[in-house]
Amino acid sequence: PATQRDMAEKSNHDAAAAADAANAEASAANADLDVDIDATNEEARPCRGAAFLRFLYNRNTGQILGRTGVSWAKIGAFYIVYYSCLAGFFVGMLSVFLYGVIVEDIPYRTGENSLLQMNPGLGFRPQPSMDSTLIEFVQGEPATYAGEMANLQQMYDTYKEMELKPDNVNVRKACEPDSKPDREPFKVCKFNWTRWLQDCNPSTDFGYAVGKPCVVLKMNRVYGWLPDPLDPEVPHPMVTCFGENPADTENIGELEYFPSMETNYTGTPARMGYFSQAYFPYLKQVGYRAPLVAVRFSNLRNNSLVMVRCELRNLRNSRINTVDRDGMVRFEIFKRVR
Repeated sequence: PATQRDMAEKSNHDAAAAADAANAEASAANADLDVDIDATNEEARPCRGAAFLRFLYNRNTGQILGRTGVSWAKIGAFYIVYYSCLAGFFVGMLSVFLYGVIVEDIPYRTGENSLLQMNPGLGFRPQPSMDSTLIEFVQGEPATYAGEMANLQQMYDTYKEMELKPDNVNVRKACEPDSKPDREPFKVCKFNWTRWLQDCNPSTDFGYAVGKPCVVLKMNRVYGWLPDPLDPEVPHPMVTCFGENPADTENIGELEYFPSMETNYTGTPARMGYFSQAYFPYLKQVGYRAPLVAVRFSNLRNNSLVMVRCELRNLRNSRINTVDRDGMVRFEIFKRVR
């Protein structure tokens, strides 16, 4: 019995050893297999740069940027036709608008449909800066009003250029103040600056050198507009200027207008500046120059800011609107004396 027991124990020991050996061999085989799989995966995984280059050009399929040459040709032809049709449609609509709607000699919107609605406004010079309405200068110091002089000189040159041109078929002969505005309306009257505005000219520095500055007023051009005067004896648009506030009225001093005449449409005679009716209507005539009125401030109070307001008068077809500034203009003038 002892021998049999020893033999059984030995047999069990041999079996356990064999099992351990088999397990060790299996573990080694699995480890080798995992190494082979990892190596295979590393070899199969492409780098990012290679994938991008393959997108740019694929040698296997012949694709460029994901499309074949035939595909690129088809989509290119489609967009050429598509954008050609769009361009043709745009050019066609633009041609209809330019040549069928807009007339070169006549504004598309006239009369009450125009921006100004047959209600002319006023502008003034000098205005060296578009952002300011202040005219400031020091009497006797040209450097302080050089900008004002340049602005007025530019306007003067524009009018003088037309005045010096030889008369032609487009120039009207009858241009006196009593000339009817509807006589030869498509011809223009030359504007003689020195005759109409007298001392407010470059030879006198427009009055700034002697402390009597001139401000030139101009009516906005409204196509086809004709003055409808309240006073039949004075058939011109009149203009008058005054101080905005009581203090401004005291400081503004005496005003002179060039050209000027007396009117009695309010029942009280008053001398005002006037825009000659001979220069109306404006019909986009070649060489047209709008009439001007110069206002000379003869005795402004020194070192005082004066707020000035100028308005059109003697007109049935012009309204004063302080909000929209219809029929009027505002500016400030400041004469300094050291």
